[in-house]
Amino acid sequence: MSTLGEVRTMDKLINIANRAVADYGFRQTVMYGAEDIAQRAGFSQQEQDILASTVVDFLTALPIPVQPADIPSEQQRMEEAIKAAAGG
Repeated sequence: MSTLGEVRTMDKLINIANRAVADYGFRQTVMYGAEDIAQRAGFSQQEQDILASTVVDFLTALPIPVQPADIPSEQQRMEEAIKAAAGG
């Protein structure tokens, strides 16, 4: 079972990923600076791994730009991918 702290940090990862889906400039920052972002956010090793693999792979596959009408569904897909990678 995850602790409250792990849940809050995973929420932080999801928030970062969702912002990257909606904002192309921020997406570039996440894609090319995942290690720095993980360090600044204080992510666990698992969260760092999810950011560097699952999130970056997902962001790389997105169209440029994501159409405004598609942002909520892409963010939902991203959240599901993160939760699946985290084992929950």
